[in-house]
Amino acid sequence: MIHKDIIVVGGGIAGLTATLSLVHKDRDVLLLEKNESCGGLMNSFERDGFRFEVGARALVNAGLVKPLIKEFALDIEILRNTITLGIEDRTLKVDAEQSLYHYADILKDLYPASKDEVDRIIQTIHEIIEDMKVLYGVDNPLFAKKKKNIMILAPSVVAWMLKYLRTIYRINKMDTPFEDYLDLLATNQSLKDIIGQHFFRNTPVFFALSYFSLYNDYIYPKGGVGAFIQELVEAVEARGGDIRYKTEIVGIDAENKVLRDSAGKEYRYNKMIWAADLKALYTMTSDEGMAKQAQDKFRTRKQAVMANKGAESVFSVFIAADLPPEYFHEKASGHVFYTPDRRGLGTVHTTELQTLLQRWDTVQKEELYLWLEKFCRYNTFEISIPVLRDPDAAPPGKTGIIISTLFDYKLTSLIRARGWYEEFKKKVEELFIFTVSSSIYPNLKDKVLFSFSTSPWSIYERVGSSEGSIVGWSFEGKIPVVTSMFKMASSVKTALPDVYIAGKWAFSPAGGPTAIMTGRIAAKQCK
Repeated sequence: MIHKDIIVVGGGIAGLTATLSLVHKDRDVLLLEKNESCGGLMNSFERDGFRFEVGARALVNAGLVKPLIKEFALDIEILRNTITLGIEDRTLKVDAEQSLYHYADILKDLYPASKDEVDRIIQTIHEIIEDMKVLYGVDNPLFAKKKKNIMILAPSVVAWMLKYLRTIYRINKMDTPFEDYLDLLATNQSLKDIIGQHFFRNTPVFFALSYFSLYNDYIYPKGGVGAFIQELVEAVEARGGDIRYKTEIVGIDAENKVLRDSAGKEYRYNKMIWAADLKALYTMTSDEGMAKQAQDKFRTRKQAVMANKGAESVFSVFIAADLPPEYFHEKASGHVFYTPDRRGLGTVHTTELQTLLQRWDTVQKEELYLWLEKFCRYNTFEISIPVLRDPDAAPPGKTGIIISTLFDYKLTSLIRARGWYEEFKKKVEELFIFTVSSSIYPNLKDKVLFSFSTSPWSIYERVGSSEGSIVGWSFEGKIPVVTSMFKMASSVKTALPDVYIAGKWAFSPAGGPTAIMTGRIAAKQCK
């Protein structure tokens, strides 16, 4: 049996952050990763000279990534990641706060009868941007480059703290689903769709509408997102950290603090950080031998976790094109949120989808494909073109493209059960390529060298994320973890002795910055 002071399970961004934080303090740490490499949904891969991202197309700095790079002296170059917003033939490169008002002009041009509604929405986004400035500590006097006497700092610290607490209060108050909030600001459904249909259902309004302020905060590591992950891995190993790959934990004896992997090996820990799927933690943990009170608490938490589901997943199509990067650069930047039709999805991804799911046993393939065609025609796509940020990401004169959109895991699993899965994936590839080729990138379909795709099921298989979720818990039910920023420090605690959690399942709303933060908090708990 292997005995380590601290064991971290899961080598995604949260697990790596926790591990690096601990080994940096000379702690005895073992990181267990079930796949052949770390990173999870933050990774890159290469096919025939074309580099693609597995999950996250870029990183949101959020006042965390760059400080992490600096603190641990990571050797990674950060490249500019300009975001483009596009609707039909109109595109806008977001390069400053003023871009918000250029965006408003586009919306007013598209929806001339809804100018007042556009103004109300833009004003709300502007107010949220101001809150985000405070949240990320832009004016925080504690981060002044030169140290000052605490008595001199005190007045500005108090003033900043009051502003910060007010901002956190406002954020917590704006936890209404963005769909409901937009209903208060506008009646034009197409306008509301264009604003929000690329967000997860029932996303809290502050989290959804704050994204305009985050567009200028995206960064792209040279070599891809996977290069950043590899730097973290090398930093862990350079400090004596132990990482074991292809090690899948299948059993946990909470009372005796023992883990068991799929090969039958056992690992004893004093403290453990679980940076993997939360349902897996509660499913494979045995509570035998635990005190009655602790056992009851564990079972209550388990019931709450298992009763909820992950947010929608993502369907991605990866394309190698026999077109030079300059062709795509003329249209937009290397990271685009694009809607080909101003009408928006309407009820296609809500009522119509639910009707399909409810009468699935009678749904024929032709009916499914008719729904899919509408889903692609009116949807919003995230389009990533790595070579426009890093010239080394594709062979000379050619371009790799990733086109993705939110997609329902349940529908994917039902399609798979009917035996339509591979054919359906090909149909999605065809429609994604046709849609962008008929709009923002004319004739792309005639220049495709090869294409392939990943579905919500692919994500579930690869990283074991419940319902193929990429951002943790769905906002459609009662979220079983901490959701208040006032309580983030307690988000890593579990009902198990000396076991902490980190990552997208530990706090909601989640993302890369949240994963980093919870990784740091969990590491701090392992004193």
